[in-house]
Amino acid sequence: MIQPSSLFKMSKIAAALLLCSSVVYADEAVQQTEETTAQTTKNSNVFTLGIVVVSASMPQTSELFESYISKETIDLLEAKDVGEALQYTPGIFYDSPIASGNSGRFESGVTVRGYSLRYVPIYVDGIPVYIPYDGYSDMGRFSTADISSIQVAKGYSSVMYGHNTMGGAVNIVTMKPRSKFDFSGVIGGGSGNTQETSVNVGTLQENWYLQAGFSDRTRKYTHLAEKFEGIDAEGQTVNSDKYLYNVKDRRTNIKVGWTPNATDEYVLSYSKQEAKKYPGHKGQKGFIPTTWKWPKWDRETISFVSTTWLMDDKVYIKPRIYYDTYKNTLTGWRGDPKGSHYDDKAFGASVEVGTTVISNHLVKMMLSYKDETHKSFDTFPNSSLHMPDSDSKATQKFYSIALEDTITFNEQWEAQLGIVYTKRTASASDIGINTQHLLSAYPAANSMLAPSYNSTDFQAALFYKPTDLDTFRFTIGKKTRFPSFKESYSNYAGGSEKKCPKGQTGCKAGEFVPSITLQNPGLKPESALNIELGYNGTPIDGLTMDAALFYSQSKDAIDRSDFDFNSFAGYAIRQSINLPGKVERKGIELGLDYELSPYLQLGAGYTYLDVKNKDHKEIKIKHMPKHFGYLYASIKPVDWIAITPSMTGRSSSYANMEGTEKNRAYQIYDLKISVMPPQWKGVTFNAGVDNIFNKNYASFNNDYSSPGRSFYANMRIDFY
Repeated sequence: MIQPSSLFKMSKIAAALLLCSSVVYADEAVQQTEETTAQTTKNSNVFTLGIVVVSASMPQTSELFESYISKETIDLLEAKDVGEALQYTPGIFYDSPIASGNSGRFESGVTVRGYSLRYVPIYVDGIPVYIPYDGYSDMGRFSTADISSIQVAKGYSSVMYGHNTMGGAVNIVTMKPRSKFDFSGVIGGGSGNTQETSVNVGTLQENWYLQAGFSDRTRKYTHLAEKFEGIDAEGQTVNSDKYLYNVKDRRTNIKVGWTPNATDEYVLSYSKQEAKKYPGHKGQKGFIPTTWKWPKWDRETISFVSTTWLMDDKVYIKPRIYYDTYKNTLTGWRGDPKGSHYDDKAFGASVEVGTTVISNHLVKMMLSYKDETHKSFDTFPNSSLHMPDSDSKATQKFYSIALEDTITFNEQWEAQLGIVYTKRTASASDIGINTQHLLSAYPAANSMLAPSYNSTDFQAALFYKPTDLDTFRFTIGKKTRFPSFKESYSNYAGGSEKKCPKGQTGCKAGEFVPSITLQNPGLKPESALNIELGYNGTPIDGLTMDAALFYSQSKDAIDRSDFDFNSFAGYAIRQSINLPGKVERKGIELGLDYELSPYLQLGAGYTYLDVKNKDHKEIKIKHMPKHFGYLYASIKPVDWIAITPSMTGRSSSYANMEGTEKNRAYQIYDLKISVMPPQWKGVTFNAGVDNIFNKNYASFNNDYSSPGRSFYANMRIDFY
């Protein structure tokens, strides 16, 4: 019998032999370029004004460095959230909300070439939507219900994205109506009492359009990969395959656009997202993983963006302005019944100006400003009353100016040069009151605060296009990431006690001491140098391919320290620190999409990633597999039936900095069947099973298994 590990090795070999590339095909990137140039392309549901990389009157080879995941790909692979969709892109691996290190928070995430989402900000239609407090984004909360495509920059990204794009950027592009009456929707359900509903409706008129959407998805529990015996958060011994954790997500959005002529567009958008996450209760059969409850995980965004062309379409002006709020309530954190509340706000504005008045040059300049405020406070259990001495506040402001020049030498050669200067100012109040009474010798936050940092980042790229279908690229750039509020200011006492190791001076060996996490407002920014050599194109008919060699070297990496038992006698102390030494990330990306015939399409991706601390090899980089990838096929035995098998997998990774513990390797196999009745145009019935073989792939430090075999079925309608 062939073992799963052997299958994964075979998959990697097959991927390499096929020179596999992204499911986000090069031809889709070309399509996006054309759609951006002609903003009213017929039958396109892509909101082109939300794309960050903007074409001018001349086509740009430089746009091809970005990957695009289309709505068709998202639907084909039944990706319900952005994290699930991104895992089918070389260079990116996905962590499910149960099997990841954030399983206690039921958060999923992705890693791009070894960089987490703190280094790869999330945008929706060019508007940054990461959470100001921790600079992170729970990818499970970003539904794909109203998405037309996902724009991904890995390593190299246009300076028009602004600051903090050290590992790249992800831009979610929403839908735009395609006709006078545009309707699409999904209704379905699945294992774990999962229910999903989404509706998108719009109208495209001569000089204006309207797009509105609603989605709702709930799940009451998750099937675990295998039965197990363990002690859950309620203190019960459990032998069950039910992971009792409820998730409810609801999103509404509306977009109004005015198009007075063929080139100009003015759009006002509003979206509201409401989410709840909470565990089961005593009396229910199943594993109750945590006492943590999120009765509120809500965000609300209003934005305005426009493009105006001047001087015979040789100059454009593109302003953006937005206001984003995020309200979060957490109870049961570390067994404490009080309520912990976040009230975060972000206001931002930018103006981008581009011109082609200089022959063979597209010159862009962007000025941007962002003001982020994080407020937190606690309330008494089952009450809205504030607890005394629990309020804290931190703010940071970013001022940026970016310049970019894209130079077309001839039909084969193109170059791009970019530079961005960013200044960050910060202030904080009442930070550290949770721990100050325990460690009076530790300085207060304001005395340590670094109020102002600035960075100057640069990048350059060279593109060679020997044919209309093939492009080679070389890119290099220096990037910076500023510390998040959480990394700088997070502090709390309590939690599990830690056993004192041998050889410590602040405690006796074997003694259990209380643990404390301290703030560190003096954290320095991280910086990195990213280099890439790549190719994308169509070497043979039907095959689109992308391949890349990449290298990144970063310094002053920010991470949580191990516990210190000596600095403050009787306590185990940790905090976020700048790690010594330089961290190297290097690897290979290969992938393909091969349409052999109208009845058979193949896709595959493979990534080799080597991440290490160059100067301190004893410090291991956690949760970074060396090998990961995917395979899928779309098989049509007849025109109205499609069968889609798929696989994702990864090798093992370190679970701690010492390298003594490892997360296991795994491969997950899925299968989907779609029926498209010829007499019902635009209607598709889908049914599938995820994790067919019920594989357990939880990370090392999880005391429960990963999501197991699950089933789903839905009906999709697309009419315009």
